[in-house]
Amino acid sequence: MAFRALALAALFQGVAGIELTEANWDAETAGKSVFIKFLASLVRPLQEAEARLGQMMDEFSGSPGSLVADVDCTTEGQSLCTKFGIQGYPTIKYGEPGDLKDYQGGRDFDTLKKFAEENLGPTCGPANMDLCSPEMKKKIEGYLAMSPDRLEGKIRNSIRIVEEEVPIMKKVMAHMKKAKSEL
Repeated sequence: MAFRALALAALFQGVAGIELTEANWDAETAGKSVFIKFLASLVRPLQEAEARLGQMMDEFSGSPGSLVADVDCTTEGQSLCTKFGIQGYPTIKYGEPGDLKDYQGGRDFDTLKKFAEENLGPTCGPANMDLCSPEMKKKIEGYLAMSPDRLEGKIRNSIRIVEEEVPIMKKVMAHMKKAKSEL
């Protein structure tokens, strides 16, 4: 345990980096794949060790397609930690900003760096249309042709469908399956 604490302390030294909050999330993550450590800066004894991803942030600083950052679950990042279901600290997640996956690999610098180099980078989106399939490119072009108000309306409607209609559809489907099995 003491060795792990020392390794984490060396890895997460207090190097200034990006700390994500609800306010800067969209601007900082747009068009990037991410590697994010969710932390609780007030948790002892590793307060210093957990403050920053340190070397990793330095390695990927300024990358146009990758972001390595922190989210402090005890301060302005609390809403993001709730949104992504963070329950323990530190938790490292990676991937598309809207579809983060749990990182299960080693925590030493070389392992983290290798993983990030192999898994982070530009992804399909408005800023990287060349990485999109023809079908996705067509969808994105359609959304880009819309006014911001129209696109926001589509988003609101889609959220409403997911939150209100899908649960009803699931109940109906369960009812239909039950009725079919009773025949």
